[in-house]
Amino acid sequence: MGKYIFTLVLMCIGIASVSCDGRYRVYKSNTDILIENKLLDSFSENITYIPESYTEVVTDTILSNGFHIKMKTYSNMEKSVLYEFKQDTINFKEYHREFISEVIITKNSKEVFNKIVDKQFFEITENLHLKNSIVKLMVDESSSVKNNSMILSAMIQTTDSKKIRFYDIIIDAEGTYKLKEAKELYAYTN
Repeated sequence: MGKYIFTLVLMCIGIASVSCDGRYRVYKSNTDILIENKLLDSFSENITYIPESYTEVVTDTILSNGFHIKMKTYSNMEKSVLYEFKQDTINFKEYHREFISEVIITKNSKEVFNKIVDKQFFEITENLHLKNSIVKLMVDESSSVKNNSMILSAMIQTTDSKKIRFYDIIIDAEGTYKLKEAKELYAYTN
């Protein structure tokens, strides 16, 4: 009798394993299978960070007009601006890291300007709303020498509307500065 029960149990296990061959999946789409296994998000999203890792650029320049600039620009690893778009069935998420520029300017060995220039600088100074924007700063050496001042050129890139604005920060020998929109808005593409 024990021999028959063992044989019967073995047959039941065999029938159960043969009947669970996944034939029901033939009628399901790949998306349904990924949803069922909670894997859809990992296959339908592409997330990138720009730049991927910490970036820093240090500028230390003396101009012929007596201005000396020390500028450290680095990526803020804690703050970024999200740009999302969809291509085919993939959701792309690009996190553009914000940049901070620490700027110290001297004229004839006297410090005339010491500020952090970032998105908040423009929001406060020009009352701009830069929620989805990145600010990048560079020294405009040729204009600075020609105008006997220090001119910093800022590029403000708005990710949600794909616009770029250019501003000049014009700093005189006394440290008084003003912002001037240098160019109109331009569209850019990915």
